[in-house]
Amino acid sequence: MEFFNKKEEVLNVELTEYGEYLLAIGKLNPTYYAFFDDDVQYDTSGSGYTETQNDIANRIQYETPKLKILRSRSGAETRVETYLNKVSSSVGTLTQNSTTDSYTEIFRAQQSFTDNGKMAAHPIGTSMLTTPYNASWQLEVLSLPQILTASRNYQPEPDGPLENIPQLDITVDYQMCFRTGDMSQTSITPYLGDSNIYLSLKEDYLMIELIENNTVFEKENFEIEVYHSASGENGIGVFTQKQFIQTDQGADFATSTDSDVEYFMNVLVDGDIPQEVLEQLNISDTVVNTNASRIRLNRNLYVTDNEEPC
Repeated sequence: MEFFNKKEEVLNVELTEYGEYLLAIGKLNPTYYAFFDDDVQYDTSGSGYTETQNDIANRIQYETPKLKILRSRSGAETRVETYLNKVSSSVGTLTQNSTTDSYTEIFRAQQSFTDNGKMAAHPIGTSMLTTPYNASWQLEVLSLPQILTASRNYQPEPDGPLENIPQLDITVDYQMCFRTGDMSQTSITPYLGDSNIYLSLKEDYLMIELIENNTVFEKENFEIEVYHSASGENGIGVFTQKQFIQTDQGADFATSTDSDVEYFMNVLVDGDIPQEVLEQLNISDTVVNTNASRIRLNRNLYVTDNEEPC
């Protein structure tokens, strides 16, 4: 562990072990960069003393020590175990028709030296130059789900630190009931016995509007990731990322497995949202298909019509 000499050193660049591996095989292609300020204390009010604005700027720029890069923050045993787990998980996705090259590529492609520590874990976001405010999230629920709980923070481990990741617990209810008469598209069973009674399912959906305020509105603003949550040892949550099916051009259907998002749910955004859903929520299809700044969609969640289950 070493600190910068601010009188002589400005920038320090080092490759991680995985970066050195990619460089060795000729596949290192740096594309993005990010800035971090985990080691900067902007507000000292919670530390038992106060200071003037001029003192704050001087302290941060000249009196705050800066650590040099730590290439690795985990032991060799931990990294080997992580590597083997990733290989085992990836091999499980192969089929009987997979070639030897497919297995070889799995071993070569795994980032065996990844480090997701608490230091430099959250890059600084980008705000618009025309606003004095930081980037912030605005989320509105436009359909009629049941919001059970909400929290501003997330705690990955029972005794671990809180992370500033908002949490929403929302239930989407699929209702079942008995119907009589002719079969409909909602039927999920044949006629029961000799009667004309069958079981019907009323599907539901969650419609949300998510906007990042005080940032540049671009054509593509978000990346969506879906995880399956389960309880691990000592109450620690285990999250398994699911993958979206990437169908070949021209393919209309692909079989999903429990490693795919589509096996559990359909995630539709903007122009993919069905027209009947937009009509039910009184949303113009031109709003969700535009590349201009998004018009906010508002709906009073506390004034709803009485609805029959089926």
